[in-house]
Amino acid sequence: MNKGKKFLTLPVFLISLSHLAVDLGQGAVPVLLPFMKEIFSLSYTQVGIAVMVQNFTSSVIQPLFGYFTDKINRPALLPASIFTAAAGIALTGFAPSYHWLLFIIIIAGLGSAAFHPQGAVVMNHVSAKETRGKSMGLFSVGGNLGFAIGSLFMVFLLSKLPGGIENTAYFLIPGSIVAALVWLNLGIMTPNIKKENPGKAEQMEKSPIPWFYLTILLLFIFVRSTIHTSLQTYIPLYYIHHLKQDPIYASYLVTLFLFGGALGTFIGASISDRLGRKAVIIASMVISLPLLAIFPHISGLPAYIIIFLAGGALVASFSTSLVLAQEMMPSYIGMASGLTVGFSLGLGGIGTTVMGMAADRLDLPTVLLILSLLPVFGILLALKLPGPEDIQNM
Repeated sequence: MNKGKKFLTLPVFLISLSHLAVDLGQGAVPVLLPFMKEIFSLSYTQVGIAVMVQNFTSSVIQPLFGYFTDKINRPALLPASIFTAAAGIALTGFAPSYHWLLFIIIIAGLGSAAFHPQGAVVMNHVSAKETRGKSMGLFSVGGNLGFAIGSLFMVFLLSKLPGGIENTAYFLIPGSIVAALVWLNLGIMTPNIKKENPGKAEQMEKSPIPWFYLTILLLFIFVRSTIHTSLQTYIPLYYIHHLKQDPIYASYLVTLFLFGGALGTFIGASISDRLGRKAVIIASMVISLPLLAIFPHISGLPAYIIIFLAGGALVASFSTSLVLAQEMMPSYIGMASGLTVGFSLGLGGIGTTVMGMAADRLDLPTVLLILSLLPVFGILLALKLPGPEDIQNM
């Protein structure tokens, strides 16, 4: 395929749209669980187990799918995984028991885990080298928008439409449509991947994995994910219980935080094509530092603006770090994607749990102070990442 320098091609658009469709369900689960808690009279521990199951199946095991994707590409995984993820979240409202709910969440999570490495591999193949960061940025924006829209969609279905919890079935509509579109266009999206798969002899000549730089990058993503997931979780609690603000106001703050992240992801990735991946990753942490220090002390319109900017700055390095991992591991594109998009992001959930324990022992303002200082650690890690010349010499 002659990739040329055109950025927004049909394959690039469809892969990004697919990412949005898959992550609709992932963003909807946190909204769904309080309703399930009431229906099945669940304890907080059981709710936590459901979150852990979703996190493990959708994120932590992604490198495993990436490993197999690098060995044997299966483009048909794309429509199959999109439909599976949609069907899983659609069935949650029909779960007859808590154990069935966990099983259905596992099915939805496996669909998500299977999609991300294969989707990132396809995006890598259909993107021009000169605009690969921008293309991967659009791919990441799809996921970020999916999370944000999915939560709003679930709120709408459960609160505004008749039918109650069984309205989760509506999630099957966008998933089925996008899966069908991808299936019908699979030929133009993945024409050369099978041909370009290395043979057994070539497999022996794969470039080595730069473990030092990879570890630094994964630690950085762990720090960034801890900050992002913790803020997403604790911003509402802080503004509702500590500052005594209206819950609707707090929900708007989280929504702006997520949409700011979606915009920041695309801008950061686009700039990285010109300025380099490392520069954007460092800048995202530098800009986040003062914004995260300011927002706990303000409210009203200024808080909307600051939280939107903080979300954009913090997540500006999301797709940039993914592209950097792919450039560091050219023979392991799927695994690079699974590690950066899935595994290390999943570990951010552990960081968020630790922040919750700190909030129980100390208080929430102290936790927000800790989170506002974590970008310093992120900057120190980012300074150790490889630049363009280092990558060329790997």
